[in-house]
Amino acid sequence: MGELNPDLILDGVEGLPVLGREILARRCTFTLGSSTALCAANLAALGLRVGIVGKVGEDLFGEFVLRSLGERGIDASRVILDSTLRTGVTVSLAHPKDRAMVTFPGAMTRLRAEDVDLAYVAEARHLHISSFFLQSGLQPGCAGLLRAAKDRNLTTSLDPGWDPAETWDAGIEGLYPWLDVLLVNQVEASALGKKPDWRKAAEDLVGGVPTVVVKRGPEGASAIQQGTWWEGAGFPVEVVDPTGAGDAFNAGFLFGRILGWPLPECLRWGNACGALTAGHPGGSGAVADRGSVEVFIRSRGSS
Repeated sequence: MGELNPDLILDGVEGLPVLGREILARRCTFTLGSSTALCAANLAALGLRVGIVGKVGEDLFGEFVLRSLGERGIDASRVILDSTLRTGVTVSLAHPKDRAMVTFPGAMTRLRAEDVDLAYVAEARHLHISSFFLQSGLQPGCAGLLRAAKDRNLTTSLDPGWDPAETWDAGIEGLYPWLDVLLVNQVEASALGKKPDWRKAAEDLVGGVPTVVVKRGPEGASAIQQGTWWEGAGFPVEVVDPTGAGDAFNAGFLFGRILGWPLPECLRWGNACGALTAGHPGGSGAVADRGSVEVFIRSRGSS
């Protein structure tokens, strides 16, 4: 559940744009974007049945998003088309180590809790919500949705993403009692936990959420659960485009969790999916299927 938009990815840029000047990119990719859709696409590639709830405009970008979801085998029957809105879009300037993004939110701010079909949600085993801070329409009712999911025996997870306002609030602490997993990167962990040391910040966050996972890019990922830290080493790859690597990590981690795997194995699969995506242009498509991830892990000497 969450925001839906395409991505325009310009990679191989040598620095950020400067007003009045022009820089060049080596490649341009127009592809499915948004944390919600990219996580869903990778979960579907791994073999899970996936449905998505979101909102797009009745425009070319919205049509592209719906077509892309269908091509990936994702049930988009609960994606709302609104003729009064424009579908959002993200322009991603990709560097080898990270990326800068400019987003036009459009319809992603207009999904509301009352738009969500709870009977549809109840058919699932797990509810994942992405980009909480971009979704001002969903924020007021998000805790109620998570509580409703828990009442219907779903497990739940959240990747809040970056907060453009940098207040790191919007009622997010009210979500913690209804979450099983919180997925963040190091900067987000420090901001949400209100401590410069991301580990200490995550230790505070785990007081509200049973499992906190901190994504660390090439260094892998760490997770704290019941006071114990677990470490997952990263997989070295030649980075082509880091766009969507964190969402692919989420998919790999949640895939293992949904199947009941131990936490270290969930971290391993998250890191593998993230690494595969970082070595591939665009945020989806690098993970072909479950077998491709197994081959990748074995090829890197991990079993």
